[in-house]
Amino acid sequence: MSFVSVAFLGLVPATFLLYHATSRLAVQNVIILAASYVFYGWWDWRFLPLLVGISVVNYAAAILIAATHHEHTRKLLLFSAVAAAIIVLAIFKYFSFFVDSFMTIAQRAGLNPNLPTLRIILPLGISFITFQGIAYVVDVYRGKHVAERDLVKFLAFKAFFPQLVAGPIERASNLLDQFSKPRQFTADHADRALWLLIYGYAMKVVVADSLAVIVDTLFIPDQPFGWSVVLATIAFGIQIYADFNGYSLIAKGVALLFGFELTWNFRYPYWSVSISEFWRRWHISLSTWLRDYLYISLGGNRRGETITNRNLMLTMALGGLWHGASWTFVLWGLLHGTVLAMWRKLPGGDEPPSKIARGAGWAVTMLVVFVGWFLFRAANWNLLVGMLSALKNWEWAPVHSAVALAILSLSAPLMLLEWQLQSHGDYFLIRRPAWMRYPLFAALAAVTIAASGHVNATFIYFQF
Repeated sequence: MSFVSVAFLGLVPATFLLYHATSRLAVQNVIILAASYVFYGWWDWRFLPLLVGISVVNYAAAILIAATHHEHTRKLLLFSAVAAAIIVLAIFKYFSFFVDSFMTIAQRAGLNPNLPTLRIILPLGISFITFQGIAYVVDVYRGKHVAERDLVKFLAFKAFFPQLVAGPIERASNLLDQFSKPRQFTADHADRALWLLIYGYAMKVVVADSLAVIVDTLFIPDQPFGWSVVLATIAFGIQIYADFNGYSLIAKGVALLFGFELTWNFRYPYWSVSISEFWRRWHISLSTWLRDYLYISLGGNRRGETITNRNLMLTMALGGLWHGASWTFVLWGLLHGTVLAMWRKLPGGDEPPSKIARGAGWAVTMLVVFVGWFLFRAANWNLLVGMLSALKNWEWAPVHSAVALAILSLSAPLMLLEWQLQSHGDYFLIRRPAWMRYPLFAALAAVTIAASGHVNATFIYFQF
């Protein structure tokens, strides 16, 4: 069920009325759980048993780990729980990818293997569901969180519909603990939710979906123009940000309707002056997950420069593969890992010492990020090679002026608003007088509604 679907716009108010008709915490948790399963099963109910099964395994594994005092047994239980999660993810997302890759290499070596492949429908949000479960089990093992024994509460935490299929990847210390506390819907919640929903839908429908038309038109294997490659890459960089951040803002706004506070998943990443700062601002729940559960587990920066660089490269390569079963995603991750390793050696590192250095840092960071977006969007070798071959022709066609103007008209207001939000606070607009903020909200809502009939592109991160 998409956030921009009629079904979702019916589910949220219906759940809201039922939820706030009672003050009993246990009943509210059941309502959230039921709504979450309706949300997830709306697309294909056959995946509901998978979601329930993953949740029950996480629930049981954490209880067993907490109840066991023998360290070897605890490690075995942890390994089994993590391995089970990864195996499920690998079967649904990567089995055919690795088989196809092996067969391609074997055929080039003169062999002709005949291995079976599985064409499996990818369950929505399987990567987010898996990583959230792994984080919970590991946190229980590390003693950072107690094992939850209320099954309904835990199932609701795992299936919480605002963030179920595209994050943020919530930690138990934030989201699960909120299921144990009384939740209220106050005037402040209403104000913040209204702004987040209006802003999020505007980013998704007006900016991301409009740019999707440009991106899909220009990202083609037989692209003849180098400038089309550049403009398509810039358009995609803005599109994926507006799409994913728009989703995250909507998720945060919907959660507020039920008294829940989700973490911020984006903090104005395109204002970053270093690549490491970018990763502290972009998809924060994933970058912190990779840091806490992969990079640190590999040794982090505790074993010298060479091992640190290896850990960075491996972490980012696996982070790239997490996004999709394609070697172009691995290249995207390796690019970021390489630049992260190189950036650590620069004077000043994350904090350039002067305005000139900050400006240069921003320019280099954006260059790396948008080159990475090219690799990210070119999801197969044919498309990648075809787009790269266009760089031989730098003719400026008349269509390029129209495309550049469209990108600028969609991205400039967004970046200007973000500059204000970053300077004055995330909710500074809702602190303005009513005569100022409500006309602005109404105008944004009207533009969003007007744009919603033209394009309805799927949220990009649903595929991950």
